[in-house]
Amino acid sequence: MSEKSILGTCPDCGRELSRAAVLLEWEEADGDGIFAECMDCDDVVRPVLE
Repeated sequence: MSEKSILGTCPDCGRELSRAAVLLEWEEADGDGIFAECMDCDDVVRPVLE
């Protein structure tokens, strides 16, 4: 997956987030956990995964 691939969307503003926005990833029992930076909100969010 490339850095420009769309990861998901910001839960606050709906902006598409790319893999390049990922700050932290970890494994959870029900899937992966991800924190990413939304440039529109200027905040760290848990993306809505596609």
